[in-house]
Amino acid sequence: MLDFAGYAQEIIDFVNADTLKAIDWGVLDLDQVRDLELRQIMLAIEEELEVELKRNYEENGTGIFRVSKFRQFWCYEERGYVIRARSLSELKEIVESQNRIWYVFDYELFEISSEI
Repeated sequence: MLDFAGYAQEIIDFVNADTLKAIDWGVLDLDQVRDLELRQIMLAIEEELEVELKRNYEENGTGIFRVSKFRQFWCYEERGYVIRARSLSELKEIVESQNRIWYVFDYELFEISSEI
């Protein structure tokens, strides 16, 4: 069993928009990670993020990872935890202040949704 708790800081440093962008573009390279257990943890996280990103491409109409619009609120949802805001800029500020991933994966959809 992998020791996720023993690598908490490394995981926090790994789970960010740059990592998601590298996954999205197919250029994430974990070969430089020498600690084999940490590499396995990062591979597991990569796989989970890749599945979630694919689902966002298929189902998300905003072009922003984990973001949707519900009535007058913009919502960021991560594993049942929801952040709501009245504007997209306010939502982005809150999400980033909590060190969560803010990643625009489709700029065309983002442009359309930001005008709403």
